[in-house]
Amino acid sequence: MDDERKVQIDKLFQVNDKIRTLLSRKLTEYAICHLANLSPSILSFGKEKYGKPKLLSHSKIFFNVSHCDSWIVCAVDEKPIGLDIEKITSLNWDTLEIFCSTSERNKLKKSKCPEFQYYQYWTIKEAMLKLMGTGLLTDPRKVMVFFLKGSLIKVNFENKEWQGESIRTDDGYVLSAVNTNNISKSILVSPDRFYE
Repeated sequence: MDDERKVQIDKLFQVNDKIRTLLSRKLTEYAICHLANLSPSILSFGKEKYGKPKLLSHSKIFFNVSHCDSWIVCAVDEKPIGLDIEKITSLNWDTLEIFCSTSERNKLKKSKCPEFQYYQYWTIKEAMLKLMGTGLLTDPRKVMVFFLKGSLIKVNFENKEWQGESIRTDDGYVLSAVNTNNISKSILVSPDRFYE
C-alpha cells in the first residue's frame, strides 16, 4: 500500500471505516487485475482535479467504488463509470429539492414505492456525479433520470446520454451504475474467493 493511502487510513477514527477503506482498495485492485489481466504490483493510483481516484498506470482503465454498511462495491470499465450503493431507509421529503427536479419530485409523490424510487434517484445521480468526477459541484437536479425496461436506466446531462442499471438487493439496498456502455458483465465475488 502506498504511503498516501496509509495516511488516509490512519486519519480515520472508526475501525470499521479503516477496514472498509482498506478492503475497497484491495477489491479495486482485484477487479482491475481480473479485467485487464494485470499484476497488482504494477498498479499506480492518483486523483483527478476534484479528488476522484484514478488509475495512473493505465489510462484506459476506469473504476469507481462505493460502500455502505457492510457492502463494498467496485465497477471497472474501459470508459468512465460511476457507482453508488445506499440502504433503503425512510424517505426525507425535505432533501428532495436538493437533488430532484420538479418532475422527479412529482413522480415520487405518486409512486407506490416512494422509498425505493427515492434511493434509485439518489444512487443514480450520485453515480453520475462520481462518473464526471465533480461531485456536488454539479447540480444533481440537472441530471435527468429515465427508467427503462427492468433495471435499465438512461441518464441525460447537458445534452449527453449515459446508460446504466439500478437494482434493489435482497437485503434492502439500492445499487446503481452509470457509464457510456451497456452494463452487462458483472462478476460477483464472494468473501471467501476475495480473501483467497
